Amino acid sequence: MKIFALIGGSGTGKSYKALLVAHKYNINYIIDDGLLIRKDKILAGYSAKKEKNRIQAIRRAIFEETTHAQEVMEAIKKTKPAKILVIGTSVRMIDKIIKTLGLPPFKRILKIEDISTEKEIEDAKLSRLKEGRHVIPLPGIEVQRKFPVNILESLEIFYKRRYSNKKIGERVIVRPPFSYYGKLYVSENAILDIIVYTLKDFKEVVELGKSQINIQEEGILVNINLILRYGENIPSVGLKIQENLKRELEYITGINVNLINIFVYNLKY
Repeated sequence: MKIFALIGGSGTGKSYKALLVAHKYNINYIIDDGLLIRKDKILAGYSAKKEKNRIQAIRRAIFEETTHAQEVMEAIKKTKPAKILVIGTSVRMIDKIIKTLGLPPFKRILKIEDISTEKEIEDAKLSRLKEGRHVIPLPGIEVQRKFPVNILESLEIFYKRRYSNKKIGERVIVRPPFSYYGKLYVSENAILDIIVYTLKDFKEVVELGKSQINIQEEGILVNINLILRYGENIPSVGLKIQENLKRELEYITGINVNLINIFVYNLKY
């Protein structure tokens, strides 16, 4: 099984281009927003587009729920696809999906900038921002049959050749429930509160010093300074803290944690 990845920021038109990419590389299976799609049919999964808020949509897209992931894994095992195109906002997200579903490492990665013009990307972002328009690489009738959403339009996709256009599928443009709520912002103070709460479980930590938190579209960056209890194994404690913070932050906020740096600047008895 060969895994291809298509990455790009939110609203840049990844799902819009998915069918063209799949056709070019002869890929019949697509994993997009929590769904396993084969050509014009949903084989397994639950769409992130039906979730009521952005956090739940992110969790759905990365298959965080065990039963959801298991259903898709069983469908993949049963159909044994030769190639799968996995769509995500970052390499980190692709890696998380691949790991959760037990898929092999991706063979090739494609960026939305490689297959779309700057104007196409900007137009897609504007459409997402102003109108909350999302694309699903499926016909409208299939989408409506599987889950209720506000379908705006359904269009056929053609692959342009020199002498003729070949139809390769359909896509539907929808407005999911969570798009009505606008953007979701998580404050740095909220992140800090989660860090403080998580560190209470570590008796090795004497004090939390100055911390730096940077929330970006692709994830969270955290730098924290700690005073540890004298006599502890610093690398071991630091690794456990990183693992726990990452797990708690991603679970509570639904945002990827890209980096956690821990600086131990003092020891106390």
